[in-house]
Amino acid sequence: MNAHAASAYADALGDAMSRGASRVIRFDGQSVATSLAALRSLLDEAGVTRPFVVIDDAAVAAARLMPELDDALRSLPFLTFNEYTPNPRCEHAAEAARRAADFDADGIVAVGGGSCCDVAKVAALAAATPDLIHDLSRGEGTGRASPLPLIAVPTTSGTGSEATHFAAIYIGPKKVSIAHEQLRPVGEVLDERFHTAMPGPIAAATGLDAHGQAMESAWSVGGTAESLAFASVAGPMIAEHLVESVEAATPGARRRVLIGSHLAGKAINISKTTAAHALSYQLTQELGLPHGHAVALTLGHIATWNDGVSDGDCLDPRGASDVRARVRLAASFMGATPAELPDRIERLLADLGLSASLAQSNVTPSQLGGVAERVDPVRLGNNPRRLTREDVLGCLERAAGLDHAPQII
Repeated sequence: MNAHAASAYADALGDAMSRGASRVIRFDGQSVATSLAALRSLLDEAGVTRPFVVIDDAAVAAARLMPELDDALRSLPFLTFNEYTPNPRCEHAAEAARRAADFDADGIVAVGGGSCCDVAKVAALAAATPDLIHDLSRGEGTGRASPLPLIAVPTTSGTGSEATHFAAIYIGPKKVSIAHEQLRPVGEVLDERFHTAMPGPIAAATGLDAHGQAMESAWSVGGTAESLAFASVAGPMIAEHLVESVEAATPGARRRVLIGSHLAGKAINISKTTAAHALSYQLTQELGLPHGHAVALTLGHIATWNDGVSDGDCLDPRGASDVRARVRLAASFMGATPAELPDRIERLLADLGLSASLAQSNVTPSQLGGVAERVDPVRLGNNPRRLTREDVLGCLERAAGLDHAPQII
């Protein structure tokens, strides 16, 4: 896989969407359709005859696609589930799994955003082994699971969950990643009509999430040449079209952000995310900031921190100079250097009508220490430059615009 192949795939998706074609593209081990009309063929291909459908009713209604969804499921026995919240908890996921098991589902469909897909993935993981539902909904005992096939229909442009093999679920205050190779959907529907119908604030938050995924994937310790190829196409595409997608909601811009977010999902499926995402979970859970917005508030400062990597604090076996090259590549997605990136992202946030710093987001200095204390050290391990608790606090203080924050390098 190289950037040329990733770009050709993006072009094929864009061409099918612009033509309004109900086309299925087979790429990277998945069947990707560009219209909800193809859902039934994806179900047939996966051998699913009793689908359990985790759904965001509001998103489907906003796109006026409920009749089309009903038509795709016609003549099949199916059961729907919508009892989850944003940032879903393990209890929601366990309940979905129990109902799927009781229904004797042989496949799962997710029609919604990232929270919907996370719940659906846990249902897919656990429904076939109901005695393990409690453990599996907490990310334990995944080696004993026999996941059901999953088909994802994302209604937002940002999480990339339709392309990944992991789900994120809250257990108490902690966000836990649950991974299994068979959790990556076997089929997906990228229907731009859902994305054209997104409200502006959701388009902004999810687009920022995808933007962060592409940039973090580029410098991630877990990154490979393949993930870098996906990120290198996704990053500039999202950066170029995000503001227009939010402000004007033009079909072309929404389409490009949708495709970019899908490629960013493919990138993090390989590389996983790094420090900006690790910090965002606490900012979201404790302080109520939308996830993608929370990622963006620290992203530029994490990039600048990583650009200062040395052999003494480098966690990437490829070495400090290689990390710096990839950090600078990521910054170039926005036409910036790492040093310029914090200001560039602040301008992006302002253009999107969002608070541009943690201080503007009503995050107080006294809250920053708690965020730094609770950040998941495992997730920080995928960041290419080591971060101590004091380093994390320094990045948060700079993101808050505190004048006394020490310099990074």
